[in-house]
Amino acid sequence: MNTKTTMQQFIARVRREARRKPTHVTLKTTGHERVFCGYDWGGDTFVFEREAWKHLDNHSPILIVRKQDLVKGASGYIMTLTTGNHTVAAMPLLSGLLWNLGRVSASQRSRTLQTSIVCANVVNGVIEISQREVPTSLITAADEWLQSIGFTLDAVVMAERTDATLEFYRRQGQEWRIKPLAWTRREMELALNASRTRINSKLRYYHSAKGVHFLSYTDFHKMVELSESDYAPFVECLHELVSIFEGDVRSCMRAPKFHGHHEIELFGLRRGEAFLRLVPELETLMEGIALKRLAPAAVVARIHEIDQLFKASLERPELADDSSDDFVETLYMHLTGEVYFGHGDTVVPAFDDRRTALPGATFRGGRPDFYRDADERTRVLLANVEQMMSQDERVEYANVYEVRSDSNDVPVGEGVTREIVFKTNRRPLCTSLIEKRLKLKTPGYGSYMLARVHAFKALGVGFGDYRLLMRLDSQAGREMNYFIRNRSPGEPLHEIPPRMFQRAGEFGGSESDEDPEVVLALGALLGNAAAQNLVLKKYLPETRSCRFGVGKEIFEFGYDIKSKREMPMRVMLCSIRGSFGWPDTSYTEENLNTLFDFYLVNYAKVLHPYWLKHKDAVKLEELSDRFFDGFEFKTREMHWNYSVRREQFDAFDPQLRQHYAFTKKWHFALWSLERQLRRLEPLRVLFKEKVLAVAGQPEQR
Repeated sequence: MNTKTTMQQFIARVRREARRKPTHVTLKTTGHERVFCGYDWGGDTFVFEREAWKHLDNHSPILIVRKQDLVKGASGYIMTLTTGNHTVAAMPLLSGLLWNLGRVSASQRSRTLQTSIVCANVVNGVIEISQREVPTSLITAADEWLQSIGFTLDAVVMAERTDATLEFYRRQGQEWRIKPLAWTRREMELALNASRTRINSKLRYYHSAKGVHFLSYTDFHKMVELSESDYAPFVECLHELVSIFEGDVRSCMRAPKFHGHHEIELFGLRRGEAFLRLVPELETLMEGIALKRLAPAAVVARIHEIDQLFKASLERPELADDSSDDFVETLYMHLTGEVYFGHGDTVVPAFDDRRTALPGATFRGGRPDFYRDADERTRVLLANVEQMMSQDERVEYANVYEVRSDSNDVPVGEGVTREIVFKTNRRPLCTSLIEKRLKLKTPGYGSYMLARVHAFKALGVGFGDYRLLMRLDSQAGREMNYFIRNRSPGEPLHEIPPRMFQRAGEFGGSESDEDPEVVLALGALLGNAAAQNLVLKKYLPETRSCRFGVGKEIFEFGYDIKSKREMPMRVMLCSIRGSFGWPDTSYTEENLNTLFDFYLVNYAKVLHPYWLKHKDAVKLEELSDRFFDGFEFKTREMHWNYSVRREQFDAFDPQLRQHYAFTKKWHFALWSLERQLRRLEPLRVLFKEKVLAVAGQPEQR
């Protein structure tokens, strides 16, 4: 049974089994006469606008409120389902017009609506709850009530969330019930399309999680075109925008909704611009029509002038084009409410970090209670986590995610990488593990991967802990190999927030306020990672890439007592792929020269763009020197680790299939490490030459 059918069947069940109120209520709201039917079911009351259940595909608004928040001493809940917007039911309910279910004083209605009434919409058959300013305790109580009357967990999701609500569902192992943010163009477009709704007229809006109906320039222009082809519906559209309906005190374009936005908001304008210039023009036009001061021809001419004013007033011309990246990304931020938090590129969000939560389990007394949609892979992953527990240690909660990839547009649940974040009663902080399907299905590849990880970790390469897993894939009908590794704390180079580079105590300043020592320290860690990349001989023949600077180096910041601020502290590698990839394992000078030339030019191609981002803080020459200082330090460290255990490293043979030629590649890596150490000075000179060549300049600026 899909969730849409669940909603429809629930309505049918209420109408069939609940006690219908003997009278209906007829009211005129938002300019339309509406008939409300009431149903009492135990202590709960359901208010449905007549035939609203036939329009569930139009973002039907739902209100959920405890009776005690409207009438002192009352028990049970009230749930309303209407067409239009939430105000259709909210104001009659608070005014006592719906069978006197609630009668809130006029001075308290706005506050009650903001903090005591849970707003939701039916979207694709799912009830999407919008928290807005309602306390988390009321949101979770309403959610539990919906479950008690028959809605399954996957039939109710949180369209938005506060940190407190996110934490509540995280501790329940239900983070998958919170609607994730999109991060690809396709996902944003799907979200925009799903938000499309109408109120009463032919106008189509983008309905945000905060309840704001955004009208794009394109949709406004369609209304303008309607004035020439179908005048009466055009007037109805204009009426919906700026007229004051019976029982209201403001029009939809003047009714405050959230953080300076209104019930209907013209999208793409600077805050307050529509209020000052466009809304008065539309109101004057509507007044001329209502008082019959303007002939249709004059109305058409005037609405075209307003249309041009709207387009000219847009913050950026691209916002007039619904297909532009600027339009899609900006509107998406408004729809999700992210625009109100001012994240932009100054904060790396902890939630939706390119991952989507999947159904898992709630742990009760250390035992998992699995959800019906938890797949076999998730069950095996949670079982492996349980096996890791020590005596008297138990899992308190766990959430499973699919880590998304730009190169992989597969359906959610079918990706190669997952992450599990869990908390136990013996650990103060959460533990995060990455689970990934092996790249190759060749026999013995898992052992080959583990042998490389442990061999290079012993040399000092910054890999985390890896564990090989196996499970039976019921769909594929064969055993599948996966591995688990711990997630390295920190961020890839390109995702480090700009604020981390700014001078201590000056967050929010411009890039000219960057601290040179932070830029240089990170440059040294970049060189450190490059030395490891070279020892690993990372190389993909199909792309002729050494996989450096593509997000596989994770940089961690920490407090530095000397600098008295956060500084780059360490770098870890989060991928083994490509290791032992260099195709030539001959012990020749020619091979070494080719190898060093290839890798150093690729490192220069990563360092130069990094410098361009921070060129006001440091010079290219000093950054190149600091990069190679890090390269030299890590090279000497790995060589020292090798020299003090040389016999053991040389003798290491994991007895793998001959196809992988492990010992041959391993001995070549050790031999080239020694040459890497011996050539440090000429390599430094060569690297500087590569950097200048990449920069396209004959000498250092």
